[in-house]
Amino acid sequence: MSQPSAIRSAELKDLVPVRTIGDLDWMVKESELITGMPGREFVVAGADRPAFHVQIDAVGYEIVRVDEDDASSRPLRATTRELANHTLGNALLCGLLYTTALH
Repeated sequence: MSQPSAIRSAELKDLVPVRTIGDLDWMVKESELITGMPGREFVVAGADRPAFHVQIDAVGYEIVRVDEDDASSRPLRATTRELANHTLGNALLCGLLYTTALH
């Protein structure tokens, strides 16, 4: 059973574009500082609009797809270099990665 993800249903015009690795890192850390919760959700613009939860640690990124069932949503670990081989990194390079604005 899929988990609902509010970011998937948000209007693209209401989301904040993520343009660089620096943006991604800052947005994750910003969310953690404001909410006190680890990581942040991101969505890839497109027909399927997959959503991911991203956390950062000393080794790199922990990425979990949040809109799939538990069996297929195991965390994936990636360094900055490996991120380019992941849907999230590809979306970032293509200008298709977004997140919600924090208020």
